[in-house]
Amino acid sequence: MKRRYLFDVNALVGLLWAVHSLHGRANGWFSREAPEVPGCAFTELSFIRVSMADKTIAATFEDADAAIAGFIAELGDRYHFVDWLPSYGILRRSGVRSHKDASDFYLCELAARHAAHLATLDVGIRHPAAVLIA
Repeated sequence: MKRRYLFDVNALVGLLWAVHSLHGRANGWFSREAPEVPGCAFTELSFIRVSMADKTIAATFEDADAAIAGFIAELGDRYHFVDWLPSYGILRRSGVRSHKDASDFYLCELAARHAAHLATLDVGIRHPAAVLIA
């Protein structure tokens, strides 16, 4: 059975843009894991936003759209779009302590609800559903 990973924005950016400092690590991990990938509007939109805002990547909307669309197409039936996102209320017993936890823990809780883990390059996420890409 393949493992399931919801990717946070830093993992998607690292995986899809060769100019990212952790691109090699992210791609090596992804190749080894060959996971099923749930995705959602939150992560896809965040990827577009960061890709366009980051000065090193400096993507246009069309560049970012092509990158995420190509990733989804390459995954084929290993990609599962989560089309319903729960309210912020899923955070009530998650252990959020600061504003920095809110989005990360939301994605961790979302991943857990879909029998997945959150794949991340962020060493600071302290949640049982978070898995550091190494």
